[in-house]
Amino acid sequence: MLCPIKLGNEAEVLVAWTTGAMTPAEQEAFEQHMAECSACREAAGVQKAVCSALDAWKAPDVSADFDARLRTRIAAHDRLPWWRRLEFSWKPAIPVGVACAALAGAFLLHIPATQHAMPGATSPAIQSQQDAQRMDVDEVERALDDMDMLKQLDGPAPAPARAPEGS
Repeated sequence: MLCPIKLGNEAEVLVAWTTGAMTPAEQEAFEQHMAECSACREAAGVQKAVCSALDAWKAPDVSADFDARLRTRIAAHDRLPWWRRLEFSWKPAIPVGVACAALAGAFLLHIPATQHAMPGATSPAIQSQQDAQRMDVDEVERALDDMDMLKQLDGPAPAPARAPEGS
């Protein structure tokens, strides 16, 4: 048997061994493995101690008026207005609200560089964008002129060949 600790499934194997959920062959293989593996032997001992402590534990008896008190609390909760029944805690919402307010403040206080320039003057970014658009228009005009010139150099298109009439 491969070591359950090395495989990462020791919890399932140990619980199955202590509760008797293993087949006899699996139980025998695990016990042989425990004879050789001190880590599994120690883990099995701890698991056995936990199971015996749980078996020895006695749950306290429920009081005689438990059901009546529970029904009373449920009825009192049902009589509350809907907004009081939500049981919403504001503690987790406070950091989220502060973070949202900080982000909103950062966006509102951020003033782009174009608003700092003189009225009527364009910023370098806008000027370079306008120059790029002007260059694109010039390139398109040159390309269209070149295409017109190439069309003039081409001769008339040859007529399509006809199939012989005897076929």
